[in-house]
Amino acid sequence: MDISWYNDAMTNQNKKPEKIRGLVLGGGGARGCYEVGAWQAFIDSKIEFDCVAGTSIGAIVGAIYVQQTIGPLIQFVYDLRPGNIVADMPDIPENFEEIVANRNALLQFVGSYVRNGTDISPLKESLEKMFDYAQFKASPIDYACMTFNVTKMQGEPFFKKDLTEKDAVDVIIASASCFPAFPMAKLGSDLYIDGGYEDNLPIRLCQQMGAEEFVVIDVHGPGRVRRMDPEIHDIKTIQPLLPIANFLDFSEAQAVRSLRIGYLETMKYYDQFCGYLFTFESRNWPKIYMCERYLDLTISRQFKIPQDMPEKAYTRILGYRPPQLDNQYDSHYFYGKLIECLAFEVGMDPVQLYDYDEFLKELDGKLNELPALEMPDSIRTVHEFVHNRKKEEILAFFHSELVLHNGRLPILHEPLKNMFEVQFYLAYVWYSLHLYLDRSKS
Repeated sequence: MDISWYNDAMTNQNKKPEKIRGLVLGGGGARGCYEVGAWQAFIDSKIEFDCVAGTSIGAIVGAIYVQQTIGPLIQFVYDLRPGNIVADMPDIPENFEEIVANRNALLQFVGSYVRNGTDISPLKESLEKMFDYAQFKASPIDYACMTFNVTKMQGEPFFKKDLTEKDAVDVIIASASCFPAFPMAKLGSDLYIDGGYEDNLPIRLCQQMGAEEFVVIDVHGPGRVRRMDPEIHDIKTIQPLLPIANFLDFSEAQAVRSLRIGYLETMKYYDQFCGYLFTFESRNWPKIYMCERYLDLTISRQFKIPQDMPEKAYTRILGYRPPQLDNQYDSHYFYGKLIECLAFEVGMDPVQLYDYDEFLKELDGKLNELPALEMPDSIRTVHEFVHNRKKEEILAFFHSELVLHNGRLPILHEPLKNMFEVQFYLAYVWYSLHLYLDRSKS
């Protein structure tokens, strides 16, 4: 007897329906290039969404996401410059010399802004080239964006079902009208400004579209963030670990950098790459873990490095404390973070994908190029000596002492460990890492 029909029926009955997955794209002007990089990471990680809600630049990226046409958006980022957003807006000077050299253009633009406001027709023209209403409407992916209705003094969401071919682009631009930097938008008889005035992370719009799982990309742009619904539990937040551009910095270099950071970091959020602020191919993980275990066994024989040392080191070196990265590698990456701090100390670029062997080779070479410091004779002179040195010079001082005394500090220099705790522990990691690399060669 053929009972396949019964087995199929029971299989379908026991199969749990997949939850509707929503993507929330926060506002942030030029910082939205990070979201474009994240989208590319979603593609490479085979992660898809059923609906998307965005504010400001998130509304623009979200509308193109519905079409699933990332190519033109990436090209837009690579071609980005201030004049592609605001008519006649000059490039942002990077230093005082550039301000002096371009003062006439800057003064002319500022004068025009004071008299007439800004003209964001270049941004609208770029969106019109990328946006295809028929493709947008036919897509199974739902969409919503947040705006703020100035006439009614209240937030006003727009959903895909409400948008027409005639007004879709205007509505999306209204969501991105970052007043007073950008002019107000007019829809019908009402005036609108950036949706960030109402909700810069419109999670609730995804809820209204039926989403039960949420991925939120928060690029920390200016705007209001509503308190999250306490009933939402299945939520993953992606936010920049490395610093990204100012929200009004529309230079090509910063745009491309933010896109690359968005890609690399999102791949790490989804376990496709490993590392923390530096990024490594996932196939390197066995080597990274082997190095981690060696350093743990070697260093723990001498002392225990405080658990908060990576956070202290990043804060001291970078001037801020990066957010936590929750992935499958993080709990086994204590010494890896300290090695990354050494890489920052010698000026290595975190915005690229490294092979771990090549990374360690480059790091070792750059560390060895740090100038060796001559040792003063008395402890009083040592105190004066280190207080007039840069942090990387103090790092080199501790390392040279460890090498000279087989991994220990002379008793007279022990008090310096507490004065320069971060540099000492980094120097010891450097010392142990060099031993590991020497062993690996043999």
